[in-house]
Amino acid sequence: MQADASTEAVSLIIAKFDKALHDRSAFSCGFAPIDNFLKSSLSDQVRDGMVTAWLATAEGDRAVLGFYTLGAMAVRANLGPKAWQRARVPDIPVIYIRAVAVHESLHGKGIGTALVVDAIKRCAAIAEQMGAAAVVLDVLKDEHFDRRWKFYADLGFLPLLDPDNPHRVYMSMADIRATLAHA
Repeated sequence: MQADASTEAVSLIIAKFDKALHDRSAFSCGFAPIDNFLKSSLSDQVRDGMVTAWLATAEGDRAVLGFYTLGAMAVRANLGPKAWQRARVPDIPVIYIRAVAVHESLHGKGIGTALVVDAIKRCAAIAEQMGAAAVVLDVLKDEHFDRRWKFYADLGFLPLLDPDNPHRVYMSMADIRATLAHA
């Protein structure tokens, strides 16, 4: 399955990870651990069922421009909205966006937004097949934290208020469905 998204300068193809289709060798988002994950660990984590990955390329080019990964996760019910607490279960199933990254030469060109929107749409489809109350991600803490935090807040993510991870944010599946219904 592929999704097309338009950005300022590039027509993106966002497709499920395939070593034969995606050239990861020149990718650099500016944060070495993420770059190393994409180049060294992604294949193993996909093979082992830890994540699925969706990579963005320009039409007709194999070079990776950006990517995101999805995995399953549970969060404590007492951390989220009151509806989660009323469920009377200790943990709430969510879909975890483990990583979102864009090649550093393309920051600010809309690729990150296109990737997150694609991820959210994909999560909504997944939630039609299995229980998932929200999409959760951790905002990377580095010198660009404030910019990232604003980026996710502008997209509608809210702080989960997890004392063990103050950089964790979420978007409820109810909000995602409502947004997609009006899109």
